[in-house]
Amino acid sequence: MRILMVGLATFDQMTGGSARYLSGVSDGLRRLGHSVDVRTAARHVATPGYTERGLIGQLRRAAVRLLVVMPGTFATVLARPPDLINSHFALDGLPAVLAARLVGRPVVVTFHGPWALEAVATGRRGAWPLSTAVRAGIEGFVYRRAQRCVCLSQAFADVLVARYGVDRARIRVMPGGIDVARFRGLPGPVEARRALGLPERHTIVTVRRLVPRMGLDMAIEALARLSSTVDAQLVVAGSGPEREALAALAAERGVADRVLFLGRVPEEDLPMLYASGDVCVVPSRELEGFGYTALEALAAGTPVICVGTGGLAELVGGLEPRWVLGPDPGAIADVIGRLASEAAAFPDHAACAAYAATMEWTRVLPRIVAVFEEAIGETRRTGRGGRARPVKPAGGGSGRTPED
Repeated sequence: MRILMVGLATFDQMTGGSARYLSGVSDGLRRLGHSVDVRTAARHVATPGYTERGLIGQLRRAAVRLLVVMPGTFATVLARPPDLINSHFALDGLPAVLAARLVGRPVVVTFHGPWALEAVATGRRGAWPLSTAVRAGIEGFVYRRAQRCVCLSQAFADVLVARYGVDRARIRVMPGGIDVARFRGLPGPVEARRALGLPERHTIVTVRRLVPRMGLDMAIEALARLSSTVDAQLVVAGSGPEREALAALAAERGVADRVLFLGRVPEEDLPMLYASGDVCVVPSRELEGFGYTALEALAAGTPVICVGTGGLAELVGGLEPRWVLGPDPGAIADVIGRLASEAAAFPDHAACAAYAATMEWTRVLPRIVAVFEEAIGETRRTGRGGRARPVKPAGGGSGRTPED
């Protein structure tokens, strides 16, 4: 199968769950013998540009996308039509969808989140009503013209239906994948902290972009509430515009000496960082479609406490519902304390790792390939690319494949 994947960035170009997924699925499909060409906007727009302030930076970025990236994708599809186009970001998928209609090729969208809403949630761009409306319009056009949409959680499948009017029969829900081999043979928390040079304290780890919707202020508040019962520290990996504000909050709450900001941690060091934690906290406030941080921490054998936002509730709750909480720093602190004093009452290291292994790429990839083949087969039967007639699953069910 010849597949053209279009998206914002691969993981070597930008951090984040969608970039990690794009890299994982493209590499995995190549290992299965498929020909995969990946085109990303980050090849032409340096990723720091995505957090620029001001009108000039946005106009510069938009000009490159409109004049270089999008025409290049359109021309690629026309010049050498692939068997299938897999879009991972609405704006980058737009020219591919338009070209697919001309050459009769199917499109499968992998939906990582509502672009317009996420732009507003960052607090840095997208709050202008016209800008938000344009983004939402592009999203709806792309998503409704895909033969199939892949979602990493039922929560985001519901968003596709409710917000964009996508036919539920064309949506397939399956988890993200992980390379569990990267997380095998890790030491216990004490040994991992020693290897990383971290202080020997009960350790809460989190790997997040430092932006408001990631909820890291709740993690700091929870740490402050723990100070009287547990000698704990919060280790934060990641970068972003909220760094100074979070440091100021830690100082205000009297825990500045127990919050360690590591900045971006290299990919090869992340497994050891997860292993250094007695617990991982993922306190996202909104728009969390899956939660790769949670999955990676579990693969390292580290318990995960999350705010039950979107797909996080499904991912973490599938192992331990008591680890899924509301946006309440006090509740987060309480469960961290219980894990410290009653560890035997919760899933242990082996149980966490075994659960994560159920999402190994070798298990997820065949399901992705099946969706691609389904879309190709439908296009060949109908002779239509870009948009297909809805196909109701047997029994008129939810639109999931039997194994979902």
